[in-house]
Amino acid sequence: MQSLQNLARVASVDRELFETRVHMMLDLCAARDMAGLLAHFAEDISFQAIGNWNMFPFPGPVRGKAATSRALGIILTQVQCLDSEVHDIVVDGDRVAVRRTARLRHLGTGRSAGIAVVDFLRFRDGLVTELTELLDSLAMARLEEG
Repeated sequence: MQSLQNLARVASVDRELFETRVHMMLDLCAARDMAGLLAHFAEDISFQAIGNWNMFPFPGPVRGKAATSRALGIILTQVQCLDSEVHDIVVDGDRVAVRRTARLRHLGTGRSAGIAVVDFLRFRDGLVTELTELLDSLAMARLEEG
């Protein structure tokens, strides 16, 4: 049986790893580096974006790195993530929740705004196996207005 001190030390290392990975992935997204971003995903990743995304043609989660790449590619042809301000990161075992404000620019309308986003991630062997992203639907609709 591990002591509480040892468990706390392990949790601290995992938290630091997850926080570092989250910030790296947000930076890669802002740099539009799809290959770099995909390198952080497991082959069997499940990805879902929830919100009023007119440009997101998938009604539910997509599975696999290739399908996730296609889904993200569709999104990134219409919006550009300029940056993200992370407000909170909560780590519970292999699960991570991130509350952030993403500054997005719609490439069709040219509008940009801060959009409230919550990401739920699950990690296995340091790679993301699940990513669910919830966005402020009203803010996205305003961004998309022509």
